[in-house]
Amino acid sequence: MERYWELTHPLPNKVNQEVVNDFLLSLKLANRSQGTIIQYRRFLERFFGDMKDSFSSLSSDTIREWFVNNESHVKEGTLSYRLSVLSSFYTFCVQEEYLEKSPMKIRWFPRLPQPVPKYLEKEDIAKIRQKSEWTSLRNQALIEFMLASGCRVGEVHQLNREDIDLENRTARVVGKGKKIRHIHFIDKCAVLLERYIASRPQAFPALFVTSTGKRLSIRTIQHIVKEIGERAGLTTSLHPHRFRHTFATELLAKGAELSFIADEMGHSDLGTTQIYARLPKREIIALYRKFMG
Repeated sequence: MERYWELTHPLPNKVNQEVVNDFLLSLKLANRSQGTIIQYRRFLERFFGDMKDSFSSLSSDTIREWFVNNESHVKEGTLSYRLSVLSSFYTFCVQEEYLEKSPMKIRWFPRLPQPVPKYLEKEDIAKIRQKSEWTSLRNQALIEFMLASGCRVGEVHQLNREDIDLENRTARVVGKGKKIRHIHFIDKCAVLLERYIASRPQAFPALFVTSTGKRLSIRTIQHIVKEIGERAGLTTSLHPHRFRHTFATELLAKGAELSFIADEMGHSDLGTTQIYARLPKREIIALYRKFMG
């Protein structure tokens, strides 16, 4: 197995090589996702690949100058993310007492507009369900499960048959940080799952599989969702995370408390769920359309 938490290229400074590897290992031990660690690794390889001096001797001016010379062309969101990667590295260094103070400055971070989650309207959901019925039973169950549960695509990818409790309409999900939670789904989803599971050989332990019994990859799930969105005639590309946003938005519109939504979605920080509170109430949207068209 690829040791994705280790640098793939030697850095000019051996001290930087050692400490960056320590930092990446700490992310692995903290159960950060493989994708996140790889993104961190790639940026740190690029940044420290340009630095001959030790990380502890780099001044704020030197770091800022590198960003001005190398990152001035990127979007503000990308710049903010890369600054946060380096800031996380230096925070780790302070915590491990490699240095007393981080050279990173808060004022470097661009002020980004607060994002509003993109959810699906009821008409689009109906189109997606209709088009999924023209595909396989597996795809129908897959789409309905993501709509009904609000699970992350990585969580859906990891599901096994034994994780599904059809009688109680619940599923055991392994979320971020390998935290286990039990999510719920509706009757329609339970019926589709029951039919789908019954159609697959019991020798296949994974829930959503190919015709040969191989677990569907995250990329394949993304492709299935995108293709169904195109068939449904959506104006924008459909991806699994929009199902998650739609799930949270529907709960909020029906009066669910943010704490309940956070539990269902596996948010460890209620602040993450707060982004849905910025969405306009469905009643307001309906009135606007009634009077304004």
